[in-house]
Amino acid sequence: MSAEGAELLALRCDAVAELDESALRDVLGYFDPALVYVVRDASDVRVVSRLRRAFDGPIVSAAGPAEVQTETVGDVSFLFAGSTALLEDAAESDPSADYIVCDDLEPTTDAVSLEATLAGHEAAACYRARAGGDPTFLTGALEASYDHVWTATVDGESVRLPVRGVAPLRRSGGAELAGLTCDRAGSVAVSSVPADRFGLQALAGVGPTTAERLRTNGYDTRAAVTEATETALCAIDGIGASTAREIVDSARALAESRVVRRTADPVPPATDAATPLFVDIETDGLQPTIIWLIGVYDPERDAYVDFVDTEPTRDDPGAATREFVSWLAAEYDAPSLVAWNGHSFDYEHLERFVARDAPAYHEYWREHVSTYDPYDWAVRRDNAVLPGRTNRLGDVAHALGCDRSGAAAALDGKTLAERIRRLLEGSRGPDSGANGGSDAAADSGIDWDAARRYCEADVRELAAVYDAITAAPPATQHGTNGDRATDDSTTQTGLADF
Repeated sequence: MSAEGAELLALRCDAVAELDESALRDVLGYFDPALVYVVRDASDVRVVSRLRRAFDGPIVSAAGPAEVQTETVGDVSFLFAGSTALLEDAAESDPSADYIVCDDLEPTTDAVSLEATLAGHEAAACYRARAGGDPTFLTGALEASYDHVWTATVDGESVRLPVRGVAPLRRSGGAELAGLTCDRAGSVAVSSVPADRFGLQALAGVGPTTAERLRTNGYDTRAAVTEATETALCAIDGIGASTAREIVDSARALAESRVVRRTADPVPPATDAATPLFVDIETDGLQPTIIWLIGVYDPERDAYVDFVDTEPTRDDPGAATREFVSWLAAEYDAPSLVAWNGHSFDYEHLERFVARDAPAYHEYWREHVSTYDPYDWAVRRDNAVLPGRTNRLGDVAHALGCDRSGAAAALDGKTLAERIRRLLEGSRGPDSGANGGSDAAADSGIDWDAARRYCEADVRELAAVYDAITAAPPATQHGTNGDRATDDSTTQTGLADF
């Protein structure tokens, strides 16, 4: 549980049905939830029973009896309703819940008018009107990427219905399990990991068949694999030299929570004169029409500065970019910027926005600003193995010991982008309200101070991950037996929280 929120893990039974007991416990250990919610769709009592044996906290199954159950974790309260019909009475008996969890809430579209409505909105709106407060509604009928504010009318008054999905995300190749950090203000951050990245299958190069072969040969845990030599793994049917190296490196990175360097090449920027500036941008999506927040951390000065547009409009999407590049040119003659996955996102769009919205600085940007991407260096160029279950910055930072707290822990970039889009649109169009639209500026749900702290957490995590990569001992040459020598005395085991 975070310092100011509660961790909720919502599961579909079919997403975890194939996991063995060790992998299932790995799921629970990784997400470390305070509550587990089993969504109604695809529910299986056998899987629920296995979860109850593996988890010593409260487990609520939506497919259970149609009843109301309240769970409070820290100072965050959840009301689980087996159906929306139960919400009317719940408003009297449990009026102060921060989150209402009910799988009956689901958007539906009229086949003739093509108008969207929220199934169950009447009961949800009545609960909201009678109970007071401003609860957030969670539903297992929608994926955890869903974030929308609906409206309904009760006794002539408009009522807000913020709705978030909690079910695992459907990605190409399978489901991603979603953990939700929920705070009392209704802010929800989602972190997700593919369902097949637990147990032995968390190791690079290990699928179901290889995992079974490892277990058969006595390597039934990731810790056991770390003790294996590449030669020993090569003796297992189906594992070649390159796969053996990949498996051992991955096991050491995960089990020991450290970066494993696969090369002696220096991590850029490598010159003594190049002091890195860690940068992150916040936009309205993967194809941004606006950059509304830019955060920069200078480790040499131990200073963080940001540039935020708190009144974003499509008429002037480059306000934050102008402030940023003007400041950068005044402070640094030839800065070296470092961004995670920057070559595929941040730098591409910063270049575009500088050229369009700050043309006076375009030559400075192109001629004097250097850009670096540690994700590209480590992952795409195969120079290092990172300890996260995925190579997303937050996962790697978490594995290295950087844990967020406070307002930054209950936000994620996708949610912020969605709320900025709502703010820019000014209204949500025909599919936004259960009984009509609502004002986007009022309903965007953006806490600017929290957004700034979220961006600062991102760049500080980036700096910590970069330091871990540079501090990791470079790989030595292979010995005659094909196994690499390592110096465990220099192992980086973790980073202090910031």
